[in-house]
Amino acid sequence: MDVNVAIYLDKNYAVPATVMVRSLIDNAAAETRIQLFVLAIGLTGDEKRAMALHWPEDRLKVQWIDLDWVPYERGFQRVNYISKAAYARLLIDRCLPSNVERVITMDCDGLVLDDIGELWGRPDGAHSVMAVRDPCVPRLQDDASEFMQRLADGKETPYFNSGLMVVNLKKWRELAVTDRCLALGERCAGQTNYADQSLLNAILQGAWEPLPLRWNCNRRHLAIHAYPSLRDRFYPLAEVRQALSHPAFLHFLSRDKPWHPTPFHPHREIYRHYLKEAMRMGDDEAENRMRQREDAVGKRFFPLVCYRQASRLRRKLGLPASRLANLMHLFKECLEDPAA
Repeated sequence: MDVNVAIYLDKNYAVPATVMVRSLIDNAAAETRIQLFVLAIGLTGDEKRAMALHWPEDRLKVQWIDLDWVPYERGFQRVNYISKAAYARLLIDRCLPSNVERVITMDCDGLVLDDIGELWGRPDGAHSVMAVRDPCVPRLQDDASEFMQRLADGKETPYFNSGLMVVNLKKWRELAVTDRCLALGERCAGQTNYADQSLLNAILQGAWEPLPLRWNCNRRHLAIHAYPSLRDRFYPLAEVRQALSHPAFLHFLSRDKPWHPTPFHPHREIYRHYLKEAMRMGDDEAENRMRQREDAVGKRFFPLVCYRQASRLRRKLGLPASRLANLMHLFKECLEDPAA
């Protein structure tokens, strides 16, 4: 099986991208062959060779595509912590060869933990994009971008996370998605809370096919949807539990990343595992002791991070303040036993 995958990055994400692609290869079925398109902004030849050195050549064919970012500076402005490279996924119809009619696009801040061939084998639906409903911004009205409320036809319309998409490029081109996003980006420059994701959801307005939650999930953000008052509201509870216990694409949503020098991230150890596989890094005794100390601190203070996330989501989803204590208890239960 031949699978087309596109990623996009600048030099700040060279290491996370190397690790993510390694996880993609390691979990693909033996018969799966991956055609990887790398949309790169400002990567040198040495940096590209260093990344490719850690990817088995017999499982992967890489095509590097250097992007000239100057024409897009006006419409694709950086937002908060989101890299401008995130906008590059909007340019896939211009950058990929014309004979490529289907591609899986994915962020570099994540890990692929199941066979990508399973996702590739899903039949296309009626729309140009298949994606997962966003756990933090499940409706158009939850995107606080200044232009979104003016453009949204139905504010309860489902809203997807653009971190992983299966794109039918033929339909994408027919709908002129790239041109429309470019035009909207220039009109609303600096107003997009979620960069390309806000633009895509404003353009498509619910015209996308849903994927199972496990193909784009994060335990910290998804656990809230097991709360009794939210069960089956946005996702079936069984699907939430499956995503928590058997994620297929583990997405490191939000500003905090497992490679940052902080002990708070719940997915840090699994990221380290694939980092070691990709970089062939050895763990000496001193480093192990340091990590054990960091983990001890993380277990003590991680509930504070959950509290911050829960408070923000409670306000966004309209939960009463009195339920926050129960919500924190839910976080603890889900983190300890995702399948419960």
